[in-house]
Amino acid sequence: MKHHTPMAHRHQRPAGFLLGGRPDLADWRKCLDRLDGSYSPHTLLSYRSDFGSFETWCKDRGLKYLPAASSTVAAYITAETERLKPSTLKRKLAGIRKIHYLLRLRDPTYDVDVDLAIRRARRLKPQRPSQALGVTAALRDRLLAATTDDLSGLRDRALVSVGFDTLCRRGELVALHFEDIEPNHFGTASLLIRRAKNDPEGAGRIAHLTAGALESLTDWVEAAQIEGGPLFRPVYGKFAIDRFMNPIALTRILKKLAVRAGFTAEEVFGISGHSLRVGAAQQLTLNGVQLLPIMRAGGWRSMNVVARYVENVDINVWGS
Repeated sequence: MKHHTPMAHRHQRPAGFLLGGRPDLADWRKCLDRLDGSYSPHTLLSYRSDFGSFETWCKDRGLKYLPAASSTVAAYITAETERLKPSTLKRKLAGIRKIHYLLRLRDPTYDVDVDLAIRRARRLKPQRPSQALGVTAALRDRLLAATTDDLSGLRDRALVSVGFDTLCRRGELVALHFEDIEPNHFGTASLLIRRAKNDPEGAGRIAHLTAGALESLTDWVEAAQIEGGPLFRPVYGKFAIDRFMNPIALTRILKKLAVRAGFTAEEVFGISGHSLRVGAAQQLTLNGVQLLPIMRAGGWRSMNVVARYVENVDINVWGS
C-alpha cells in the first residue's frame, strides 16, 4: 500500500527558502563564530549589529537580504543617508560585504549603484573627521596639578603622564601590564605596547617614558602594591582592584581633571580618551620633531592620520 505525501507537505518550502534556497543562510550569525580570535570583539559586534540592521530593513520591505541584490544595498544606503553619517554607512557596507564573503556569496557592495549612493551621501553630508581636543604639554601639566594625593589621584597622575609619553590609544593604555615596564640605567623606562588597533597580530611596539612619568608610575605602583598583572586598575576607597580598567573610565577621569583644572566647557567637551595621544603628537610637532619619528613613537602607519592631528598646530615657519 502506497503512502501519499499530503499536498501541504509535498510543496512545503525548506527553512531559509526566501534567502535563496539555502537553509544554512538563515542563521548568518553563526558564520561570524569563525572569526573569533582573528578579529577584535568590537569588530565582531559591529558586523552583527550592522548586518542585523540591514536584515531588519530588508524584512520590513519584503526584500531578500541573503544573498542581497546590489540594487537592494544601494536602496538601503539611499534610505539611510538622511539618518546616518557617511562613515557609518561605509561601516555598514563593510558588514554586508563580510557576511556575504563568509558565506561565499557574491559581493553585492561592489557595484556602481552602491558607489554612487555613497557618493551622494558624502555630498549631502560633507564631514571632516572629528578630532579630540589635544592635551599638549601645558594642558597636561594643568591636569597633573589637578590630581589628588590619595590612591586614585596617584593612579590618575600616572595615567596622564604615561598616556602622554607613550602616545597610547585609550585601549592600549588601560591594557598595559606591570611586566611591560622595563627600567633602564638612565632613570627612565620603556614600555611594551602589546597590541594595537592596527596591529592585530600583536607584534607590539616599544614606547618610552620620561623620568617624570616613571616617577609618577612608580608612586602609583608602590601605593597600590602592584607586583604583576594589570598596571592601571579601578580604585575603590583605599584599595586597587586586581583587574584592568574599562577604557571608558579614562575619558571620565580626564574630563573630571579638566573640570577641576578650570578648563572651559568647550575644552571639557572636546576631551576624549585620545586627547593625550593627539596632544602629544601636536607637542612633538611644536618641538620640531619630524612626521616619521612621530609616527614611530605613536605606532601610526598612516601619514594622513598624523597630519590631521597636527594640522591645527600654530607653527611660525619663519620664526627664529
